[in-house]
Amino acid sequence: MDELLLYDLAEEYADKFISSVQFERFLELGKLIKVELAKLIVSFKNAEALYLEAKEYGKYHPDLKKYTENFVNAKTKLYSHPLMIEYKELEFKLQNILNNDMNDLKKSISNKLEITKNIVLD
Repeated sequence: MDELLLYDLAEEYADKFISSVQFERFLELGKLIKVELAKLIVSFKNAEALYLEAKEYGKYHPDLKKYTENFVNAKTKLYSHPLMIEYKELEFKLQNILNNDMNDLKKSISNKLEITKNIVLD
């Protein structure tokens, strides 16, 4: 197959993927989360930093239990918000689409081709 044709097909696939309704909603949710959940994100990051610092000392840190509880609570608040739930569900669906398409491509090339890494959405 011509190399230029491969590039065209890859570009066509990427254009189709990023112009899908699901991907557009995924991007929209990402922007909404940054704005509407900013306080929850900051709270989560601060709690995480304190927890990780205390965790280095293990059970000998006097406030480990408190920091662990604060971290768990901040994480629960952030990840139980409806916007975050929808975002994570879409992320999972889009990741599955990419993985399935990659596996189909792999099978069409050769049964002996082994791809162990997945494309990861960031």
